[in-house]
Amino acid sequence: MVFTYVLGGDLEVLLPEVGFSVAYFVATLLFEIEEGIFYIVFHHLFDDDGFTYLREVVPIEQVRPCPPYIVSSGFSVGDLADVYLDGGWWVCRVVFFNPDSGWYDVVLEVFDELVSTTIVRMRLHQQWEEGRWVIVLDLIL
Repeated sequence: MVFTYVLGGDLEVLLPEVGFSVAYFVATLLFEIEEGIFYIVFHHLFDDDGFTYLREVVPIEQVRPCPPYIVSSGFSVGDLADVYLDGGWWVCRVVFFNPDSGWYDVVLEVFDELVSTTIVRMRLHQQWEEGRWVIVLDLIL
């Protein structure tokens, strides 16, 4: 995992807890505790008090840069995508699109759970591979 990080910059964090292994959460890098160990604060996850943004110590293996924004004109049934849900970007598969309403039905890959959403809460699924972003439309998880 090769990337240049900046203190105070944003990145995405993969959480190892059960169910979070395919969701990335945006955070700000506060400082590097030691080589490859970061202290971060999440943008949309909260501490137990429900008001304070969650802060964590994470190894470099759990972080990646934020992917570039790519404009998408839409998704097709069967496409792999990411859907923004509960403060993170979850890997999903498009199973239905209603052209009249613009709503998509997607299945969260990790839970096999159906979620309805619009394109504004979706993005192309990209993977960070060998220091570059790769768009992935189909993947067997």
